[in-house]
Amino acid sequence: MSAIGSTSRGALAAPASFGVPRALRVGLGLVTAVAGGVILAWPGGTLVAVAVIVGIQFIVVGVVRAVTAFTFAVDSVAARVLFLLLGILLVVVGILCLRSPTRTIALLVLLFGISCVISGALDLFHGFTGGGGWAIASGLVSIAIGVVVLVYPVTSVSTMVWLFGIGLVLTGLIAILGAFVPRRG
Repeated sequence: MSAIGSTSRGALAAPASFGVPRALRVGLGLVTAVAGGVILAWPGGTLVAVAVIVGIQFIVVGVVRAVTAFTFAVDSVAARVLFLLLGILLVVVGILCLRSPTRTIALLVLLFGISCVISGALDLFHGFTGGGGWAIASGLVSIAIGVVVLVYPVTSVSTMVWLFGIGLVLTGLIAILGAFVPRRG
């Protein structure tokens, strides 16, 4: 089997196929299961951590954009000004994210819901203009998800966090069990 084919089975399945020692596979499974357990035990903290990471990412990207305004080979002054303004805007948004993680979470949920609705509308348009039934179905599902997220944002976020935590715990346990199952040649 090629390396490309083995990576399609998932991140935790790949080490077993490359002959990684059992202890390493068990360790990876334990880390994954513990991460899922932490998410399940502290879902609010998980959301705050995501908001903080997004804030830090905005600040870093903003600084890079601002530096780009002065170092990038751009022919027009307008492009330099736009890079600088974008950089400043991103840094300000990043600071606001760090200042109020709860509002950041609310904004991310709102943006996620809106993006699902817009993406679904685009899929519907594509489906009705020759994309076929699968594109229409995808569009309807995406719109439904977006509407549910926008109407019930708190429940949607809580559900997503719980599902992610449960998924990590199960994935970790499966990886641990898989480390003890004899491999077939």
